[in-house]
Amino acid sequence: MDSPVTFDRLYEGARRFARLAMEAHAEEDQEVFLLHAGVSVERLAKAALARVHLTLLTEVNGKDDMLLHFAGALSTPPVRLRTISASTAIGRLRKMDVLPQKQKSSSEADDLDGLIELRNGVAHLGTDNVEDYLATFVTTVDKLLQHLEQDCGSFWESWSETVRVIQDGQAGRLQRDVRLRMNQARHRFRTSFGRLSEGVIDGAARGGSERGLTVVEVSPGRALFRTLSQCPACDREAASLLLAVAGDSLLFNLELKTESLVCALCGFRLSGAEEVEAAGLPTVLQHSVEELTRSLAEIPDPAERIATIKLSLPTVRPDSHDSW
Repeated sequence: MDSPVTFDRLYEGARRFARLAMEAHAEEDQEVFLLHAGVSVERLAKAALARVHLTLLTEVNGKDDMLLHFAGALSTPPVRLRTISASTAIGRLRKMDVLPQKQKSSSEADDLDGLIELRNGVAHLGTDNVEDYLATFVTTVDKLLQHLEQDCGSFWESWSETVRVIQDGQAGRLQRDVRLRMNQARHRFRTSFGRLSEGVIDGAARGGSERGLTVVEVSPGRALFRTLSQCPACDREAASLLLAVAGDSLLFNLELKTESLVCALCGFRLSGAEEVEAAGLPTVLQHSVEELTRSLAEIPDPAERIATIKLSLPTVRPDSHDSW
């Protein structure tokens, strides 16, 4: 009788849970990510051992039913199939120099142990506010795939580009983080709108956004505006840019600084000028007060609205008629 524990089944299970882990991370569900990532690593580690010999999946505890079955000496598998734990599988792969050894100066091995421990902790107790183990997960899977000589693209499928971003050692931390979130937002967009027609998607974009320049908030020395922008993640004109202007900007040539972005379709977000720049968007935009369409402060008359903005900001150059 063939064993229900095989390399192919372990490998396919690892691949399925890897994709579930990436989806959970994109949805910012850390507990579900840890559960799925830990299971994926465990099954891929056991697949690597099974490729050598199935007996490497047996516990050394005096009970030899599984050992005899995997060795082919016991044709009928035990009623209760029980293989080694994830930690034991990882430990055996470390002895085989497949995964990094535990050393005093090796944080990579400690991070992998932390991922497995948190997986177990989440399963039994629940956890929150933990360190992000996405890079540890991706790095471990990559090492195991290389050892098994398996194609990374077919393993990760639609998450392949996201994995490349995580592994990009040339990019800075901020740039990697922005690119990662951008790829995750693209995946959410494809999941939500992939089967809809272009017309339906464009209608959804128009319904959730507003053209023109909207006054969001006015305070002494500063005003906030909102305008429509193309989202760098889903490439749809559905993102709202929050723009700020200081009191020394010309009234009919506003120099607005980009402060944040949020897309109504894919949920992509940017916060601060550094993230905006990392996403490839301009940090400064030129607009005119004439482009104002309405005010969220419910000032009905455009002339009164402009006057309100002017009065709220200090006059920096009193000799100029077109400055605040």
